[in-house]
Amino acid sequence: MDVLKKYDALVVFGISLVICTSFIGMYPIYILDEARNSEAAREMLVSGNYIVPYFNGQLRTDKPPLHYFFMILGYKLFGVNSFGARFFSGVFGALTLLITYLSVKKWQNPVLALITVTILWSSLFFVQEFHLAVPDPYLIFFNSLSLFSFFNHFKTKKNVWLLPFYGGMALGMLTKGPIAIALPALVIPVFLWSKKDFKIKSILGIKPFLGLILMLLVTVPWYYQVHVETGGEWTKGFFLDHNLSRFGSEKEGHGGLFIITPMYVLLGLLPFSVFIIQGFQKAWKARKENDFMLFSFLVSIITILFFSISSTKLPNYPMPCYPFVAILIAFYLYQMYVGIKSKTLLWSLVFLLIIGIALPIGGFIVLGVEEQFLEVRNVSFMLLLTTFAAIFGLHFYRKDDFKKAFLGIANGWILTGLCLFRIIYPILTQQSPVSMALQKIPKESDIVAFKRFDSAFPINFQRTFTVFDSMEDINIYLEDNPDTYIITNTRSKEDLKQLERFQLILEQKALFENHTTRIYIK
Repeated sequence: MDVLKKYDALVVFGISLVICTSFIGMYPIYILDEARNSEAAREMLVSGNYIVPYFNGQLRTDKPPLHYFFMILGYKLFGVNSFGARFFSGVFGALTLLITYLSVKKWQNPVLALITVTILWSSLFFVQEFHLAVPDPYLIFFNSLSLFSFFNHFKTKKNVWLLPFYGGMALGMLTKGPIAIALPALVIPVFLWSKKDFKIKSILGIKPFLGLILMLLVTVPWYYQVHVETGGEWTKGFFLDHNLSRFGSEKEGHGGLFIITPMYVLLGLLPFSVFIIQGFQKAWKARKENDFMLFSFLVSIITILFFSISSTKLPNYPMPCYPFVAILIAFYLYQMYVGIKSKTLLWSLVFLLIIGIALPIGGFIVLGVEEQFLEVRNVSFMLLLTTFAAIFGLHFYRKDDFKKAFLGIANGWILTGLCLFRIIYPILTQQSPVSMALQKIPKESDIVAFKRFDSAFPINFQRTFTVFDSMEDINIYLEDNPDTYIITNTRSKEDLKQLERFQLILEQKALFENHTTRIYIK
């Protein structure tokens, strides 16, 4: 036990790394965001141009480049595959859990720290984010690093914490843009005001001018180079379209009511988000004597409010605050750990049981709606693990053994995640258009696209595709290349009618999306 206590941080990091990278190479890249990010990194690697990002040879203005660089490193270490693309997302997930554990341990106690990371280990949708080749895992880490570092500086007044504070924001700016600066910039003044410390002396104490210089030194070189090399097109597309427009207007149908973002948080932190209201209440009551809980409360509530106001709403947007929400939930559950009773605990456990019953039933129904999943929809019954976990939790709660109840729920959901990544996803993704195409088309075949195509094709076939917008151009190309395969996911009936003279060799609907890939040959 002494050895475990001595190396607790290493143990937490090791477990986190295993959970965040579990079976990441067992299923292909097929989600749109993963496909475009991982392919942009591959094209950077092939071209040697590490400044301007492209997808299928076209300028990609969606994101800055830092996550591409880590994916490229993953490709060099493990090959151009799903494992290489996703590996460093898992690493940054483990680092996020590590700094969360160390911060809670330092400012609260080791038991509360362990409860916090256990909540995050078992938060299925949060863990899933670190299984994706997208920029969010990196932003989550850098945001956590920056905010925890600020709090350390606030409490200790040691300037050494200012380097990771500003460095985290700068590297976050290279990962996903201004949001990496906006979130701390919203939280910190409110926190200082809450502590009656929003004064010139306090503001100058965090050395904002030196911090600004550091952030400019880190971020400006790449932003300037990409601006120059694209004639301002990348700058315009990223800042105006993918930042201002996303906040001010709904993009790609991802909108909704104000309540959508809090619902995403509840879903993303299941199973222990059933205690989220008690967590916020407990932290609010302790705000005057517990600065760490006040800070975690403000990070959580401000982030959720910010993305609730945003016109574009996605499940991953509020995830930078998840470590802090987990701290609030852990603060409440810690009271149960030390024997303090709560009248509302039972109702939350009952609600969790309802969720545990609904999940496998809902999964079975949803998979039944998709025709390609009819034969494999029985995999949804693996979600019964969440049902058993809730029953286990209720059983030991009734026996006044909250520790076993907590661990039973956590382990049940962690096991559910492992089943999801090892069994369910590999089975379901076998039915994706790109997986089916890889069985039909030899990788070295000549392939072109008509009008539009599934974004997962370039990274899985490891090439870019020529896209033709007219049938006349297709016919001219086929005169010299008669064995060419034609891929498309156009929805236009007129376009599909033009393709009827070719042989249709594959027709497969995308997984949970409203488009169908069709592959033809002359």
